Amino acid sequence: MSRRAPEPEKPENHERWIVTYADMVTLLFALFVVLWSMSDANTTKLEKVRTSLDKAFNVGVLSGTDGASPVFEGGGGLTPSLADIKSNDLVTIATEIGEAGEAGGYGSKVQVRSDAESITISLADNLLFDSGSADLKPGSQVALADIASVLAGLPNRIRVEGHTDNVPVNSPDYATNWELSAARASTVLRYLGEQGGIDPSRMFLAGFADTHPVAENTTPEGRALNRRADIVIVYPSQAELEEALAAAGKVKDQ
Repeated sequence: MSRRAPEPEKPENHERWIVTYADMVTLLFALFVVLWSMSDANTTKLEKVRTSLDKAFNVGVLSGTDGASPVFEGGGGLTPSLADIKSNDLVTIATEIGEAGEAGGYGSKVQVRSDAESITISLADNLLFDSGSADLKPGSQVALADIASVLAGLPNRIRVEGHTDNVPVNSPDYATNWELSAARASTVLRYLGEQGGIDPSRMFLAGFADTHPVAENTTPEGRALNRRADIVIVYPSQAELEEALAAAGKVKDQ
């Protein structure tokens, strides 16, 4: 029997890596397309959510503070934490107003206080007005300009209040303390809007005369504390905040 001749060796294919490489590139491309499509947020819907919260109740945090942690926690959705928002704002407002007041020489005539619904910046009347007048005193604009710069970082609604003591006004321009307190509130509001750049649609005013004292009217010191202009930063209730967030969630799901 004759022996079968051995087959010649086939040359080794050194280009098989091209096929593997092409497969890998294709898979990576597909992966990137999937990741991109997952991260391509619907900006229109997100804007509706933001607008719903911003316009409905004007809830926000002061510019320059860590605004993410109180409201958006852990990426698990909206978690309302109104107390944290207001607490952060209070610290920032008190610090900035205190520093500005010290630099401007009016620190003792401006106070910042807080309650469950608001943060109030209270200005002594003799910082802003002469007795019986609703015209701003020379130099008072410095304090109002400083306050306006702080308010500009907030989206909240702002209530400007005028307050007097219980001594009847002695002025030919105003019949009672009601007219005087309302006129002073209007003066402050107009300055914040026209000179301070605050959106007028965010603000409203009230004149309370002597009906909302912060001290007894039986002493000169107490009456001096009661004569004031209050700039009140208004916050929604917890129920209102949750309602706004729920409404925003419905918009987001559409």
